[in-house]
Amino acid sequence: MAKARTRSARPSDGPHVERAYRNLKAGIVEGRYRPGAPLSEVSLASEHGMSRTPIREGLARLWQEGYLDRVVGHGYFVSRVTVQQIHDTFDVRRLLEGAAAARAAELAGEAEVAHLRGLAPVPLISSQAYRLAESANVHFHLAIARCARNGLACDLIERLLAQVDRFMLLGVSFGPFEEGATGAHLDIVEAIARHDAAGARARMEEHLDCGSRLMKDALMRGHLTAVGL
Repeated sequence: MAKARTRSARPSDGPHVERAYRNLKAGIVEGRYRPGAPLSEVSLASEHGMSRTPIREGLARLWQEGYLDRVVGHGYFVSRVTVQQIHDTFDVRRLLEGAAAARAAELAGEAEVAHLRGLAPVPLISSQAYRLAESANVHFHLAIARCARNGLACDLIERLLAQVDRFMLLGVSFGPFEEGATGAHLDIVEAIARHDAAGARARMEEHLDCGSRLMKDALMRGHLTAVGL
């Protein structure tokens, strides 16, 4: 049986560990460290200009979050993207963001609804400007989570969105995702504006189910590169 990934507070956690963690995570999400690649403490410490201790702590955190695999006696490797991993990520998003949308429909005021409407559009752009569209999408989903007034849910949703960002940057064309995103976002906002909790949940779940299908299809067709299946 696999050992549970638990994390206890460590006295060494601090600014250097946080910087190492964020730098390494960015390298994985942005594809600089490719799926299956080994990560050496010595090499990473030299690359990032710090000692091995914060690198070691950062690697441990990323393993606990599922970005890395650990092989006893061989160290850490960037985890590979699989259909199951995509399914699991979107399944948890469905649960959390569906509940957040429903709660937002109960709690959001007029100003918050207006803010969501402003965030709903996802620009149709070239692949070179992917970051602009992805940023718009992330801001919209996190804004709904904040309307639900649950800080822990916001943190978890943000982590899941980072995983999706990583999947996208492995080679998926953002076009099929952005084409229907604005309409789906506006449908969610209108349900929230009507204080229709069940409708907001359903529209969010439909939106995420569509994203999951598109991404798994891209993987199966070989449009998601370097996944190491």
